[in-house]
Amino acid sequence: MTDNKSRAKESTTVKDSAVAKNSSAKKETKTPAPSSDNQVPAGEKKSRKAHRQPRTGRYFIFIIFILLLALLAGLAYWFEKQQQQLASHTREQIEQLRQQLKPELEQLNSRNNELQQRLSRQEKQQQALSEAFDNLLKTRRHLRNDWLLAEADYLLRLASHRLLLARDTGSALAAIQAADDRLREMTDPAVTPLRNMLAEDIRRLKAVPEPDITGLSAQLSALAHGVDSLPLLSAYTDSRANKAEADKSAQTRVKDWQQLPEAIWGDIKKLLVIRERHGRVIPLLSPKQHFFLIQNLKLKLEQARLALLNAEPAIYQERLQSAIEWIHDFFKPDAPATQAMLSQLEQLAGKNIKPTLPDISASYRALQDFREQQGEQARRSEDPA
Repeated sequence: MTDNKSRAKESTTVKDSAVAKNSSAKKETKTPAPSSDNQVPAGEKKSRKAHRQPRTGRYFIFIIFILLLALLAGLAYWFEKQQQQLASHTREQIEQLRQQLKPELEQLNSRNNELQQRLSRQEKQQQALSEAFDNLLKTRRHLRNDWLLAEADYLLRLASHRLLLARDTGSALAAIQAADDRLREMTDPAVTPLRNMLAEDIRRLKAVPEPDITGLSAQLSALAHGVDSLPLLSAYTDSRANKAEADKSAQTRVKDWQQLPEAIWGDIKKLLVIRERHGRVIPLLSPKQHFFLIQNLKLKLEQARLALLNAEPAIYQERLQSAIEWIHDFFKPDAPATQAMLSQLEQLAGKNIKPTLPDISASYRALQDFREQQGEQARRSEDPA
């Protein structure tokens, strides 16, 4: 409708401008010439006409200018009206759109409010979850540290038992090093004094000379088996040799009376034998006594081996010294087997089978005190009141 109205107005303005042009033209043509023109000479008429032509041109240009101004004013008025109508139409459309979108806007606002509420609830839940996660991390850290402390406590107790009961410095050292590794995994500066004490215990255990119990026991067993090959200091006469000699003397007979004095003197010399000996006189040993000597010497070496395994240095030294004395007394010292056995026994007797062990109980007590302090701190953090 606005387009039709604008077209009608344009047509009316065009008609008005055309009518105005025609009327002005008619006026110009209908204006009667003054009567005095008939009386004016022809030269004057021409000059007057020459003067009238520029005036009419000026009037025509002025009229055209006026018409252009009117046209521009009409166009401006029409454009303004169009703008007003367009603005009013636009406002109406905007109002209609607002009315149409009002329910949707209300729904969007309600949804936005719901989303804001959900977002606030989720933020609260996230904050609660983060706090719970932090608490869980702290609890897990405490639980992990407690577990590591419990492992270190067990390892130190095991090291003490192995060192005191079995005198096993190797196992004790390995247990203390494992306990130090557990404390290192805690990454807690509070355990630094404990680790310093454990380092001192490790240094002292490494400084302890560890005897080769297994090797010494094997050497004693080998020496016990080699006792049978030792030569006796005083040879004894075998019963079978005595019997053969008796048979030989029985077979020797005196053939005439000239050999009788020599035979009697020989028998007298056999009745009494004088031997020169220096030092302690050792009686001759019978075969049974030689057997018991060998067995008793083996028994002494076996007792020394048992004392070695039980870490009893007094019994160990006493049995070895006794074995050395018996070998000196009853076996030939110049024989290579005797010298080799005496050398080995003296080396074994010089071994320290029970070295002085360090006291590692201080680090264990310090760990116990530290665990008690950690437990008290955990209880205080759980119950601030």
